[in-house]
Amino acid sequence: MSFRYHAPLDPDCPEVDHFYQFSLNDPITVWASIGEELTDDFEAKHRGKCERCMEYGTANIEVVGP
Repeated sequence: MSFRYHAPLDPDCPEVDHFYQFSLNDPITVWASIGEELTDDFEAKHRGKCERCMEYGTANIEVVGP
């Protein structure tokens, strides 16, 4: 059994809200089924530069199991 840790982004962060409102609701993104790939990439890049989301993710770490 392998477990994975996921540090969520702060839902109140303006950049995160903008990403979810516009990028994931784009018809091409939905049609191509690439929402999960975009989300993973955005989360990794954003968490690296946003202190607010780093702190939120650390305080609300999630364990994703099999």
